[in-house]
Amino acid sequence: ERSRTVTVTVSRVNLLCRRRRNKSMVRLALPSLVGLWLLLCLKITNAFSTISTGSAPSFRSALTAVPSGNADQGGSTLHQRRDFVIKSITAGVVSNMIHPVVEPALADDQAETSAIDPSIDPPKITQKVYLDIKFVKYTTPTRLVIGLFGDAMPRTVENFLALCSNTDGPTYSGTSFYRVLSGMSIQGGAIGNSNGKSGTSAFEGGKPFTPDNFNIRHTKTGLVSAVRTMNGEIDSRFFIQTEADAGWADDRYAAFGVVLEEGESGGMDLVRRISRVDVKTPQNSPNDPIMIVGCGIVEG
Repeated sequence: ERSRTVTVTVSRVNLLCRRRRNKSMVRLALPSLVGLWLLLCLKITNAFSTISTGSAPSFRSALTAVPSGNADQGGSTLHQRRDFVIKSITAGVVSNMIHPVVEPALADDQAETSAIDPSIDPPKITQKVYLDIKFVKYTTPTRLVIGLFGDAMPRTVENFLALCSNTDGPTYSGTSFYRVLSGMSIQGGAIGNSNGKSGTSAFEGGKPFTPDNFNIRHTKTGLVSAVRTMNGEIDSRFFIQTEADAGWADDRYAAFGVVLEEGESGGMDLVRRISRVDVKTPQNSPNDPIMIVGCGIVEG
């Protein structure tokens, strides 16, 4: 009987020690858990803000919208809605992480009246340029032709045009596509900085400048837009969107051109090839360099 009493007492002591030890572990881990929770809330809040900007779908509309397929298929519809919301939130979070920028001060009524949807009413193409792109595994480069919206984005197009045609100044020739975000965009043109952290404009000693406007909506595959600096200016860096809907970029990035399907040019097939290459994390830079070996103006 005495032995049984001792055994029960020892078990109770062990249980009490485990409880105290668990409470201590919780107290130690609590600050970290709270910090992670606050960070997650901040990122989701930024994502919702991004999603609701411009023509990008709001969170309420994302819950009710069905991107494609048969809306009569009950279970399938719920899955489509869920996937649509997740993809939209992910796009917003990635956008804020990759390109943290200052939001432009643009009134809602001004944004609505000046908005241009290139999938419905594309801006006039005033000039055409080309980029000769070479994969390290291939000996022959493939040409990518880009149409520029000179009337809608005059200064931004002037900068890009100069960087494509310069022979004794900053040029895209010799630069690379430094970041690939599968399902979103490919990014290139970081003159003077191969990792994409900065670029060089064609103006005033290479200094960045303010884009013309943010009127062109990102509703068309192959749209070419300027990458922005931390304070909202642009330089030589650009990205090409690989999906038809990139609402996360509206009112944040200045679109100024579009990839064209012309003659022997690679067109969007070339862009998609680049978007599928293997990349190195965390910067999503291609494992094998993808170089711009030549550039210029398309005559005629």
